Amino acid sequence: MGTTTQSLADRFDPKLLAALEGLDFKARYVMEGFLSGLHDSPFHGFSVEFSDYRNYQPGDDLRHLDWRLYARSDRLCIKRYMQETNVRFYVVCDTSASMRYRGAGAWGSKLECAKVLAAALTWFLLKQNDAAGMVTLSGPAAIPEFVRPSQRPNQFGVMLRQLDRLDAAGGPCLSQLLQHTIRLVHRRSVILFFSDLIEPSEDVALGFKQLRFHGHELLVFQVLDRDETDFPFAEPRIFEDLETGARRVVNPATVRERYLARFNAFMSSYRDLFQSLETPHCVVRTHENPWEALALFLAARKRLR
Repeated sequence: MGTTTQSLADRFDPKLLAALEGLDFKARYVMEGFLSGLHDSPFHGFSVEFSDYRNYQPGDDLRHLDWRLYARSDRLCIKRYMQETNVRFYVVCDTSASMRYRGAGAWGSKLECAKVLAAALTWFLLKQNDAAGMVTLSGPAAIPEFVRPSQRPNQFGVMLRQLDRLDAAGGPCLSQLLQHTIRLVHRRSVILFFSDLIEPSEDVALGFKQLRFHGHELLVFQVLDRDETDFPFAEPRIFEDLETGARRVVNPATVRERYLARFNAFMSSYRDLFQSLETPHCVVRTHENPWEALALFLAARKRLR
C-alpha cells in the first residue's frame, strides 16, 4: 500500500468528471442546512426564493405583506419563501482487511476503488456547494477519525489526504464503523457508505437501521472483486482469509456451486435490507471502469428526484 497516495492522485482526473456536469446530486430526502447550496428545504423562511402565499395572521411581520396583491384583491397575504440549503455529506469507508483484496483482472484493490469513487463524489459535492466530511477507522486498533463537514476551498485537499492515509488492516470492523458513525453524525445528513459488506451479521443490519431511524439518507456502494462474484478459479489452490489469516486448500470444482449459492444468498439478504430501508445500493466491481459506475449512479439519482 506504499504507493496508494500516488496512485490515487494519478487516477483522480477532474477532466474525467466533466462528462458528469449535467447530473445534479440532489438528496431524495429533504435535509436541514444553513449554507447556500442546491437542495430544497421544507423549512420556510423570509429569504432566497419565493414559494407561495399564506393568509396574514396577527403578529406577522408587516414587511412581508404583499401590498401589490392587497391592492389587486383586497387580501392580506404574507409571502413565503423556499430556502435553498446545503446538505451535509459524510464519506464513510470500510477499512477491514478484506478491502485489501485485488484479483488478477482488477484495476485496483477494493479499497483503492472505494477511494477513487469517494474522491470523485467529494469533488462533485463540494463543487455544487455542499459540505463534505468523513468518518473512518484507523489502523488495526480501529481508532475512529472524524473530518468535520465543510465547504471551505481547501476541504477537497483535506478529504483527499485523509483518503490517501486509509489502509485495509485488521479484522471485521464494519459494525464498529457503523456505531461510530451513529455516535459522531448528529444532524440529518447523507452518508456515502463504501464497503464490500463482507460481515453479514445482525449488528451490521442494526447499524444501517439505526442510521435510517435517525433520519440520515444512506447511499451504499458495495465494492466487490470478480473473484468474489464469479468464483472463476479452476485449479486447486490455497485460499486465505485476509481478516483472520486462516488458510485452507480448496478444489474449486467441488465447491463452486455451493459457494455461489451462499454468495447469492448473501447478496440477496443485503438487497432485501436496503430495499426495506429505501436505501440506494450500487454494486461496484473492481474489474470495471469506476467512472462508468459513478455516471450510472448519478443518473439514477437524478431520476429519483
